[in-house]
Amino acid sequence: MAETCGADSGSSSVTDRATLLAALLTEPSRAAQVTREEAGALLAKLGTLQAALLTVMSRPSVAVHREAERPSEGRMLDVDEAAALLGVSRRWLYRHSKTLPFTRPISRKIVRYSETGIRKWLATRRP
Repeated sequence: MAETCGADSGSSSVTDRATLLAALLTEPSRAAQVTREEAGALLAKLGTLQAALLTVMSRPSVAVHREAERPSEGRMLDVDEAAALLGVSRRWLYRHSKTLPFTRPISRKIVRYSETGIRKWLATRRP
């Protein structure tokens, strides 16, 4: 496979390396025929490609965002309405707001509760 890559540098060498890489991806058993220099060059290119692909994979997709996953919220309840619907005290609701899936913080001091979310949550909690 040494003749595939050649010792010259330039665009033909890059093209040859791409061709060689494509051949090795198709038939990995041919890796035994690659010279030590070709192997080093291919590994360097693969490392760069791997880093670029890991960067792409580490970015969250649009579907991952919590806002995108939420269905229509419907009516938003204040703490009194939500506590009455849940059958709990206002204090309990405020204390547990961070762990409840239907809590929607509006600002640092204002919290609302999704009526649809509460009803779904209650349906999963009660036998």
